[in-house]
Amino acid sequence: MTSLDFNFAEPIASSDSASDSDMDSTPERVGAIHKSDHVVLNGRPVKVVEVSHSKPGKHGHAKVHLVGIDIFTSRRYEDVRPVGHMIQVPNIQKKEYTIVDLNGCDSITLRDDITSKTRNDLKLKKDWDITARILDKYKEGKGRIKVTVFKAFGEEQIKTFKVVE
Repeated sequence: MTSLDFNFAEPIASSDSASDSDMDSTPERVGAIHKSDHVVLNGRPVKVVEVSHSKPGKHGHAKVHLVGIDIFTSRRYEDVRPVGHMIQVPNIQKKEYTIVDLNGCDSITLRDDITSKTRNDLKLKKDWDITARILDKYKEGKGRIKVTVFKAFGEEQIKTFKVVE
């Protein structure tokens, strides 16, 4: 019979001890979460739209009921967790770009105003309201269109735009 060389006393790296700025999420106490904060529910980054606290029961802890909307798909997620437990908070990066070229929903070329680098790896979703509004404003040709791109968990999407005269 062979033995496995595994030391149970050896600490295993956890997200609590890591301090890498490129991490996808950071831990936060559930009781500290408020409406309009961002958290991770079911592995998806969501914006909290409703938070309700319940009193502790005879044999249990106080609970927090969280309702959130996925920032990329707009799908609704709900969860109930004890107040003292931890929840992951996504690191959402927001970056502004200027639209250089737009050919329908298939091809959009964006320029970073700070570095002047262009990118064309994002696609507009045909069934989203923001896509129709961006296409209309681009066809009008009045000023430059600046878009804000959200990035979390390796997923990117244009969330807002504004026309700069």
